[in-house]
Amino acid sequence: MSDDELRKMQERVREADFVLVGLGESFSYDWSALTEDARYREIEAEIGGAREYIWITPFLQKMVLRRVREDRWTRAYRNLESLLAGKNYFIVSLCMDDYLYDTALDEDRIVTPCGGFRRMQCDRNCSHTLTDIPEESYEAVLRYYRGELALDMLHEPVCEKCGAGLRFNQLGVTRYAEEGYLERWGKYTKWLQGTVNRRLCVLELGVGMEYPTVIRFPFEKIVLYNQKAFLYRVHASLWQIGGEISDRGRSVREDPIGFLERCVI
Repeated sequence: MSDDELRKMQERVREADFVLVGLGESFSYDWSALTEDARYREIEAEIGGAREYIWITPFLQKMVLRRVREDRWTRAYRNLESLLAGKNYFIVSLCMDDYLYDTALDEDRIVTPCGGFRRMQCDRNCSHTLTDIPEESYEAVLRYYRGELALDMLHEPVCEKCGAGLRFNQLGVTRYAEEGYLERWGKYTKWLQGTVNRRLCVLELGVGMEYPTVIRFPFEKIVLYNQKAFLYRVHASLWQIGGEISDRGRSVREDPIGFLERCVI
């Protein structure tokens, strides 16, 4: 996207009554970067495939992700904050790195249906509730990471009700507790109702085909039925927009993080 087109996009956001943002898989931090952490690699080798220690890995991911974040993610989110300042917006994000929650963006206007590292749940989801992260478990894994505690001194946190292991509330657990996001999803759908026949600018950043029914397909449908909506689809490889809404959309073949880095207000 040229600089002139970028300014046009920013102007469209400013003039919109509502702004809907979708952050997809390619907007997430590259988790393979975790292997660049020497201590993380050591622990992976020590744990190996031992099932009794599988629960430790997500704790380590949470710790390391907070340390390895690159400046470009910080710049991208800061520019998103500026772009949405003063706007009536909502953000749907597939990212599970929780970086979005470290910003100044309004948490009540964010929904992350894939979960993340902020709360825990029973692996069996026996009670359909979420719980805070046990501080003693987090501290113990942190001490193990620092080499201050032996591996066999760690104890898996368990559900008080059924005794199953506690897991971070994110896709991938045995029975994912959707209760972690459903209330916010309800706010999102109610917000969407208010955008009908209003000027709506839709920014879809890095959304691929991993979970197309969450953002990609619904966003297309929103733009199709709202004649006052306009879609910007930014993706490095899946940037195409269907013919039905091509007159009210702009496809951008670009890395979504780099795209937002250029959105300096």
